[in-house]
Amino acid sequence: MKSMTLRKPARQSLCFPGEEARENWLFDDKELTWKRSEPVSGGLMGVEAMAFDSAPFWCLGQEQVPEDAVSLRWEAQGVANTGNASLWVYWTVVSEHNRALAGTLALSDEALSFEGWSNHPETFEPSVCMLPLPKDGMAVWRELGRCVVAFTREGRLLHAAVLASRVLDADAAFELRDVCAALQAHDFLDAVPTIHIWTACETDFVPQLACLFVEAGVVKEPRPDPRPPLVAGGLLPVQVAMKRQERQARQHKLMLLAVAAMMYICFFGAWWVRLQWRDAHLSRAEADLATYQPEMDQVTHAQAYWQAMEGAINPDMYPMELFQQIVSLLPDEGIRLKEFQIDHGKIIVSGEAATVNHALGFKDRLSANAALQHHEWNFPVPTIREDNRADFRAEGTIHAGGTVNEGQ
Repeated sequence: MKSMTLRKPARQSLCFPGEEARENWLFDDKELTWKRSEPVSGGLMGVEAMAFDSAPFWCLGQEQVPEDAVSLRWEAQGVANTGNASLWVYWTVVSEHNRALAGTLALSDEALSFEGWSNHPETFEPSVCMLPLPKDGMAVWRELGRCVVAFTREGRLLHAAVLASRVLDADAAFELRDVCAALQAHDFLDAVPTIHIWTACETDFVPQLACLFVEAGVVKEPRPDPRPPLVAGGLLPVQVAMKRQERQARQHKLMLLAVAAMMYICFFGAWWVRLQWRDAHLSRAEADLATYQPEMDQVTHAQAYWQAMEGAINPDMYPMELFQQIVSLLPDEGIRLKEFQIDHGKIIVSGEAATVNHALGFKDRLSANAALQHHEWNFPVPTIREDNRADFRAEGTIHAGGTVNEGQ
């Protein structure tokens, strides 16, 4: 199996392990959002965390984790890919000091013995990769009646585990402490800054967490909605791989007979139809272009006329109005304006400030001025003189095709 590769995030449907039962989600093409739905066939299958073993490890002398190192890691634990099956996924969590930290998940023996896999659809991904996990820290939620914890480091998933505790109480807090200590002992994890709780918990859980993780902030909030991961792991259980291979073999035999009989007719028929279609399409396009050409010439002429007259008739681009707006931002004392220049819609303002704070204050007022919002301002760091005065320079470039032109 290869490492995760970028893919399109759009999936029409997905199945996710909810707190007590599986949840089904459909993508609404009109509202461009995911919504809960009734069970549907096909789509993305979120595999619950209890079906995986997580085994992060350091890979020395590498900036990115190689696939061979991950393969050897799992083969040593009795997990090996056979045929088209892909039983594990991996990713690089962080690289430092000529070593790389690998995060990896593999389907456990219990998951491989589940015959229901062959009835599930197209794509499989770990459920922990389908939630927006915190950048650094841990998140706790519930899947199919079991409590799941995920640890992250620098925005990447580090480790996921299923707690032995069935409820989030004081015992579960100590279990989280033990898992965190094991990760820290292997230098996988630093201090935990935040703990996100995405499910119901007992009254003694949060106070016990506060005692065990003194420096961590605890955030209780609803679990985020699942989404397809940004990268595809290529996970494929053995049972599904075998079913697909058998189905493809049957389809291949049937297709050979049909293709051999129809290849000659379809090839030349499609070639002739395509030539006719292209000829008709080009003829229609040429006729439409000739029809709209006078209107296009009028629009081009009007655009050129407006661009020539805009500086004189548009109040927001009139030089005296712009100068007045900028001068009104100057304080009573502390700033002396030395240059004001307008060149092809670009405003250049430079001056001398008594202190750097005066210059930065002028920058904030310039950026916040509503009358100058159609300009994009570039304000480099002021130059400090020996007498602590500061020279500053600001350049404002009008937004191309901005709201001012649209309003006119």
